[in-house]
Parts: sequence; C-alpha cells; structure tokens
Amino acid sequence: MPLVPTSDDFDLSRWGSLCEQGLRGHATAVAVDGIAAMILGPSGSGKTTLAFDLMALGADLICDDAIILQKSDIGLRVLAPPQRLPLIEARGIGLLQAGPMVDHAPLGMVISLGTIPPERLPSRRYALWDGARVPFVAVDHRHARASIILHALRHGFAPEA
Repeated sequence: MPLVPTSDDFDLSRWGSLCEQGLRGHATAVAVDGIAAMILGPSGSGKTTLAFDLMALGADLICDDAIILQKSDIGLRVLAPPQRLPLIEARGIGLLQAGPMVDHAPLGMVISLGTIPPERLPSRRYALWDGARVPFVAVDHRHARASIILHALRHGFAPEA
C-alpha cells in the first residue's frame, strides 16, 4: 500500500538536496546497535551535543554535520560522505577524535531539535522519502534525552492504535 503523507509527517526531500549517492543534507547521525538516528536542527541547536550523549551511552558516530540518505531494499539508510574525517566538533572546546565510527546503518529514527512546547503523548509522526518512512520525533533541544532515544532505537515505539 502506498504511503499517504499526513500534515504531521516530515518530507525529507525538503531537508536535503539530491546528489549522486542519494539525498545529502546537514545533520548528525549515530548508530545504536547498528540502527541509525539522524539528528536535524539549525546550527547551534544541540545536534552534536545529543550525539556526544548517545556516544557516551555506546553509540557509534556515523558523521557530524553532513550525511547522505539512501533508499535500500529494507527502507532508508544513512551513509557518511566519502570525505568524512574521524573528527567531531565540540563547540567552544575544539575538534576531537570521534572515537568509534561506522560508515552506514539503516535509519531507525529522525530527531528534529528546536524549541517545541512539550506534549505529553504526541501523535505518531514519520519522516518520508522515496516511498519509505521512519519514526520522526521533534523535541525541545533543551530536553533532548539520549537515554530515551537509545531506548526507542533498541526497543521501538508502542503499536499504533
């Protein structure tokens, strides 16, 4: 059955631009147990800070600030760009060695950071591109909890009603 986008869904084609390898855009991505979380947000919104928090809990960095999204037979996957360096920027501190890195992983979740009013039980949203969809969450950057993201990647969301 084809996907029917709702007004709450996030169209990833508006986020990135097409390139030879897929859809390229400004994001940070980590992998938890082989499943990628793609973190979106404006410069200074906390993308790298959330990535650092996830890495402290065992995630591997895919890439900081630039990723490529591709369609695969099992959905979407995140790839590091070919020119990726093994570094991550700590704002106000400098460039650091990234630690464990992976080149790609299937996309399990898209996280958008901003200043969003808290909603106790928001309706399920999805990020869509090229006929595939993954869970999409928009969180207030001041309250982005790495432990919750980690749990969702490992165990998933409750079934939809």
